[in-house]
Amino acid sequence: MNHLKLGLIAVSALFLLGCATPEKMYYWGDYSNTLYQSKKHPSEQTGLSHQQALEGIVAESEKRNLRIPPGVYAELGYIYLRQNKKDLAIQNFKMEKQLYPESAVLMERLENAVKRSDQPDSAGKASFPEVKPNAPDKQEK
Repeated sequence: MNHLKLGLIAVSALFLLGCATPEKMYYWGDYSNTLYQSKKHPSEQTGLSHQQALEGIVAESEKRNLRIPPGVYAELGYIYLRQNKKDLAIQNFKMEKQLYPESAVLMERLENAVKRSDQPDSAGKASFPEVKPNAPDKQEK
């Protein structure tokens, strides 16, 4: 009879542990919605909404004492870079690298590219290569 009581207690304890809600690791806010809107309807307003959502995620995560989700600092840094706010971009790339060391190679490359873009080369042009869309190859006849 003791074994039956002990077994019943063990099963009850496991059942109750299974019902416990896990603690949240990250706060994502409205990330999915604002990202979707910025991609589906690209405009200055949807881009600004997504930027504000990312900034809100950082602020709310710190307030709730949660980790900043992976990629948020990197994406925010990229947005700042596109706005020509290079110091803020580098700062965010460094924060991403600090929180997620596995992103170090990419973040360092982005930081170095931003720093090189400010330094003119010997021809007086920025040393950061301009990205151009691929044009179809012209075939010679």
